Parts: sequence; C-alpha cells; structure tokens
Amino acid sequence: SYVSKDGALLFVSGINITESVPKRQETQQPPQETGLPKSDKPAIELFVMSHCPYGTQIEKGMLPVAALLGDKIDLKVKFVYYSMHGKKELDEQLLQTCMEKEFSGQYLGYLGCFLKEGDTEACLNESGVDMTVLNQCINNTDEQYRVTELYNDQSTWLSGRFPLFNVDKSDNEKYGVRGSPTLVINGQVASSGRSPSALLSTICSTFNNPPEECSQTLASETPSPGFGFSTTSGGSSATCG
Repeated sequence: SYVSKDGALLFVSGINITESVPKRQETQQPPQETGLPKSDKPAIELFVMSHCPYGTQIEKGMLPVAALLGDKIDLKVKFVYYSMHGKKELDEQLLQTCMEKEFSGQYLGYLGCFLKEGDTEACLNESGVDMTVLNQCINNTDEQYRVTELYNDQSTWLSGRFPLFNVDKSDNEKYGVRGSPTLVINGQVASSGRSPSALLSTICSTFNNPPEECSQTLASETPSPGFGFSTTSGGSSATCG
C-alpha cells in the first residue's frame, strides 16, 4: 500500500497491466417480441401534431429508422384530429399532408429540416418542390376538409378550445387516437421508446422475416422534445392531448 506525502490519499491495491485482458464483445440483441402483428412489409402510421414537442421527439427518433429500412417499411406520418398549437400548426399539417402526397420522395428530407428549427419557408426552399403543385394541393385539401372554415368557427372546436383537423379523422377513430404521438404498426397501437434504437427494435419485431438492416445499431439516446437535434438523458412517454 502507498500513501501520498500529505497523508490525504491511501492506495490499497494494484493491477498487473502485463496480463492480457479479454476484450468485451458487443453483440446486437435480436428484436424483442412485442406481441404486435407481423407482416412482410410493416405498415407504420405515426400520428402527431406538427408542433407538439413530443410528436417532434418521436419523429426525430423515427427518421434514422426510415433512412435505414427504406422501402422495406411503409411509413406514413398522419395527424391527430385536433390541434393544440394554433393556426400555424394547422397550416403546417396541411403543407406536410400535401408534401407527403405530392412529393413523397422529398417529404422526409423536408421533415428532417423542419425538425431543426421549425422554419417552414427555409425548408421549402431547400426542398425545391414545385410550389404551384403544392399550393394547389393545400387549397384543395383545406377546402375538402374545411380546415380553415372550422378554425374560424370556434363553436366547432373540441371542448371549445382545440380547432379540428379532420384530414386523418377516420384513421384517428379507427385506432382511438387521443394524443400526439400515437404509433400504429400493422393496424395496432404500439408502445415503444423514442430513440432510434428502440424504434428500430420495435419495428423489426413486426417483420415476418427481419431484413439484415435489423441487425445494425442505431443511436440509443432519446431525442429531446421540441425542435433541434439534442438528446435527453431519459426516455419519454409524455404526449400532447
């Protein structure tokens, strides 16, 4: 044993660094069974409010999964049937609905940009989509589902407080969606962590035959709620709704 000259520190043991120490072997754990229905190409429906901090949180966790699995899954971002974050949310959801419909190949790129700072105009400019086509779709969708009309009539709002967004209303009713986010896989509401690794594991458990991408490792850190790509030390199950 050794003691420091000032008598403050006592060293009681040593380690023989000449001995070889076996390296820790890291292995990818197989997807955990979740009890969710399986399919050859899982259908992923993610219901959010565009400005809900917990909706943006799971979207940020989902983006790396979507990039990894690509067309091996059928991912659709859908919207809760009411809004809690003002007119800007309704406008953004109309826009994203049409981005996904008319420019599906560019939608996730736009979404990734939007999730940084919520800057719609900058992200539209970056996406390079045909604004004539996009605006026509927005106008038609707004008219079909009376989004602006219902917003202007507060008597129609949910509990008198929350304007309606009925674009995905039938699917909201089908799955009993009550808040943002709600994750549905193969037609069943699913429970999952919001980190890329947790979402990958949940989704990969719903393949009949998981593809080789399911053996890859994604980040285990959970994205922070809200805009920006920082992370949080703990998980989250909070919702808007």
